[in-house]
Amino acid sequence: MMTQLSAPTPTKDPLTTQDRQIIATIVNQSDYSKNCKPEDVVTIWINSDDIVWVKMIHGYARYHKQSFKRAVAEVKASLSAPVKCNHKSDEELKQAAEKIGLLGDCDRTIRNSQFAITNKIIN
Repeated sequence: MMTQLSAPTPTKDPLTTQDRQIIATIVNQSDYSKNCKPEDVVTIWINSDDIVWVKMIHGYARYHKQSFKRAVAEVKASLSAPVKCNHKSDEELKQAAEKIGLLGDCDRTIRNSQFAITNKIIN
């Protein structure tokens, strides 16, 4: 009798890239002894006594649910804030350069700015 083996059904990872970044940031801000990168985060769960467990490739970390919830909100806010600040800084830099007569070309892809002053390039 021949048996047919079926391939395991692929499962969808419930953690997004942003989730992993937030969790890694929280772990690194705590007293956990290892440096945690987003790709180190395996999974997360809450047990019956409101303890949040984070499983990483190099161990486990645990947090009280309410403290972890507050930390997630703070990290989310800090991760979204720099984007707004960077756009503002770019505009302020452009205005300042125009005021003092600098001609500029900003390459946003590699974040490299070159400014020309009377045929001289300054990096």
